[in-house]
Amino acid sequence: MFQDTAILPHTFLEPFIQLRIIKCTTIAAFSLVVWDYFVLLPDEIALVWPARWGLSKGLFIVNRYLAFVDPIMLIYVLLFADDAQVCADTFRALGYIATVGIMVAQWILILRTYAVWGSKNDKRFFGLFSIYLCTLGIDYWACHRYLSGVHSNGAPAPGMTGCTLFFENRLAWVSFVLIITVESTLISLLAYKAVQYFRIGGSSLMTVIYHDGLLYFACILATSITNLVVVLVAPAELHPFLIVVQRVLHSVLCSRILLHIRAVYVVKGEDSVRITDISPNRRGFYSDEVGSVGIRFNNSEFTTSTKTKLNVQ
Repeated sequence: MFQDTAILPHTFLEPFIQLRIIKCTTIAAFSLVVWDYFVLLPDEIALVWPARWGLSKGLFIVNRYLAFVDPIMLIYVLLFADDAQVCADTFRALGYIATVGIMVAQWILILRTYAVWGSKNDKRFFGLFSIYLCTLGIDYWACHRYLSGVHSNGAPAPGMTGCTLFFENRLAWVSFVLIITVESTLISLLAYKAVQYFRIGGSSLMTVIYHDGLLYFACILATSITNLVVVLVAPAELHPFLIVVQRVLHSVLCSRILLHIRAVYVVKGEDSVRITDISPNRRGFYSDEVGSVGIRFNNSEFTTSTKTKLNVQ
């Protein structure tokens, strides 16, 4: 039997090999999502669930739980489906969901970068943000064209389940170039502000933000560049095998960023935090009329009793 298999033509074996590679990568990525979910679930219950609803909590929930949807859909296509049209339609749907998930993760990074710059009126930042909004339209066009070129012949052989996917174009490279450009810009802004901030000393909160941000970008840029190379060089049928990895890393690392920020706030006595409220510049001291010293941090207040009246801006 093994001798007969050895003499099979490469063109016959290639779809099976490619399907196996994509299956293994997808299952590994989904396993990472499940493992990370249960590891961080106690922190999520303690830090996120009791918090008031706001932008930070909403982004966290969407980012964390949407990451289960498209990997499960891809596992269904690769392991259980056998109808060609169902496979193609399901892959297109999960492609759009994955794109939305990556955009949500980018929103978290943009808002965090905006927060550490600490200025609502920074024209340079809003100029970059306007350019980013334009890239969303280009990204949607490239994603739509790329997914429109997906088709399937169903299972690779009678009696098997799991579809083989074929791609008519390589336009996914446009999305990866945009991801690399946007996130390289964000890491540059974050690194520039980190150098400025740590020259005058740093707090535990800002240390968490800068450390997690730079580590995150190092990981995600590596996968983005690898994905770009795969899309441009590898056989078209292997395009998806690292896309799911990048999608999962976006979700996992962004969830950890938000949880770490919330954990530091809880240690400082704050019960709720918005991602736009973590600027090192937006803090001050105030005093009330009864002689208690309060610290105003990001529009929130907590006080400790004292007999001394302070008024420091």
